[in-house]
Amino acid sequence: MKNKNIGEMTVKRKRGCFRYTFYILLAIFLLYFSAGNGKEVLLKQIYPTKYQEYVEKYSAEYSLDKNIVYSIIKIESNFRSEVISKAGAKGLMQLMDETAKECSERADFRYIIPEDLFDPEKNIRLGCLYFKSLMDNYGDMELALTAYNGGTGNVDKWLKDENLSDGEGGLSDIPYKETRDYVKKVMRTFDIYNKLYKTAEY
Repeated sequence: MKNKNIGEMTVKRKRGCFRYTFYILLAIFLLYFSAGNGKEVLLKQIYPTKYQEYVEKYSAEYSLDKNIVYSIIKIESNFRSEVISKAGAKGLMQLMDETAKECSERADFRYIIPEDLFDPEKNIRLGCLYFKSLMDNYGDMELALTAYNGGTGNVDKWLKDENLSDGEGGLSDIPYKETRDYVKKVMRTFDIYNKLYKTAEY
């Protein structure tokens, strides 16, 4: 019985030491990352520039700010190339099959859809091409993002609705909560990328 009590005390003592060490390390971690470059290092882990070669190549080719491309990828897939949404959107920039086919055919890429949507380079190339077409059509980043998520048909309809249009070619409100939240998230992420990597001029 005495040995059992000693054993239990030893286990408790070890657990107590582990907890103490854990909290000390946690405190050091939080102190480091809340000050100086530590915070920036942590944020860059959360907001990375993965697939940099492809993002920079195709954002330049289609005259897009690379940080908006990173932001779309971050919100759409969190940089997971194999992800498929409930609606069937695929890959890094979450492209629908029909949209991807249309872009591929128009540009004569001869991609195989949907298989090629899981290829990071091809997905980013198609995504950049599609977003560029939206930017050219609407001439405004927030409207382009609204169309990217909510569809061009809906955006065109909303722009004609005096209750939703701001009278200056934009929207005063987005009726779909999902799309409204999406635009806010991407624009907030875009701002973070701009501040972290200091490459955009705006």
